[in-house]
Amino acid sequence: MKRQKGIALITALLIVALATTVAVSITAQLQREISRNGNIIHHDQAYVYALAAEDFARYGLKLDFDDNKTDHLHELWHTIPVAEDIEGGTLEGKLSDLQGLFNLNSLANNKTQDIERFQRLLKQLELTSHEIQQITPALLDWLDHDQTSRVGYGAEDDYYQGLVEPDKAYFAANRLLSSLSELRLIKGFNSEILKKLRITPSVNPQTGETLSAVFTVLPEYTTININTAPAEVLKSLDIKITDQVAENIITKRNGSALDNGSATPFETVNAFTTYLNSQAVTNVDTASLTVATQYFLLKAKTVVGNSTLNLSSLLRREATGLSTVVSRNQGAN
Repeated sequence: MKRQKGIALITALLIVALATTVAVSITAQLQREISRNGNIIHHDQAYVYALAAEDFARYGLKLDFDDNKTDHLHELWHTIPVAEDIEGGTLEGKLSDLQGLFNLNSLANNKTQDIERFQRLLKQLELTSHEIQQITPALLDWLDHDQTSRVGYGAEDDYYQGLVEPDKAYFAANRLLSSLSELRLIKGFNSEILKKLRITPSVNPQTGETLSAVFTVLPEYTTININTAPAEVLKSLDIKITDQVAENIITKRNGSALDNGSATPFETVNAFTTYLNSQAVTNVDTASLTVATQYFLLKAKTVVGNSTLNLSSLLRREATGLSTVVSRNQGAN
């Protein structure tokens, strides 16, 4: 009888232990589900807030268009980033002008002037002559619509289909680039080249600061906005535009401490030509230049609860002044 009572006690203890284990497991699972659902809700809220930042940016671009038809770095869309407290978190957003950068898809037209500007820009980024000769024909072949490889370092399907491990065979795109990261697929664009091109983060060895971008990818041929272009892009416009001339252009349009910050952006391309003439720079081809921008990039960061969302939106402002969203990408800004 005593032995049976001991067995019954052990059995009861085992049942209690199993029930406790199951209860703890269910409670932990429930807590994970609650936390997961909370994160999903916060992410959705953050995304909706980011879309609201898009609408705000589009509204601001329309007001800017109605005010004047010239875009420069002293306008409100550039100088006043969004920074707002929202329910449960914060919202930040900033617009940038993409037509101040060199649009790689403009090379698809195979215009000599654009190719020469591209190569001058590569030289400023300290690519060697050999590297420039390697990547230029490969990029042009990637963009064109035929299967004829350019002389030298060109590459079409016959090259990419011959790749073996660790690479895998694929086809040449023969269309416009969809993003800067696509350059990794093109012959010659190794990690060192991408760093020089500032496609991957590149640091100034003297100051330790991250170097600003000079390239972009837009869904069509675009003109370059001389009011927002960085010095590297300005110098690529013509061989006669030296470091000093580019610095003078930027000082005039952006202002400087010497003249109390007074800025006089170029109102027309003709005004830019006149200024170049005053700098002893003549006969610059200005057909692909502009003082107005169509394509802008909005970078929005939303924090709601434990969820952080980064949204990059490509906006295209139409001739009416209204803007449309061309594409959106989530990820680190």
